Amino acid sequence: MSNTPNIADHASDTSQDTNRDTYRPVFNDTVRTGIYLFSLVCVIVGFGFSRFGDPAIGDYITTAGGILAAGFGVAYNPLRMNAK
Repeated sequence: MSNTPNIADHASDTSQDTNRDTYRPVFNDTVRTGIYLFSLVCVIVGFGFSRFGDPAIGDYITTAGGILAAGFGVAYNPLRMNAK
């Protein structure tokens, strides 16, 4: 049961979130942009292999590009640009 009315229990505890407004990504903008572009090229090349070559190799290249981008935490989100 919540001690604060109209606030869920998981949302009422902010003792651990003291740095909410001071988030700093691990990698700077240049590195993240490079990883994003490299991953995009991997997806395009993988699609080319899937369409015109061996589909298994193309799927592998496409998946590797996506996993690489996800592993570095790179995500293209135009809504994030409002905060800059």
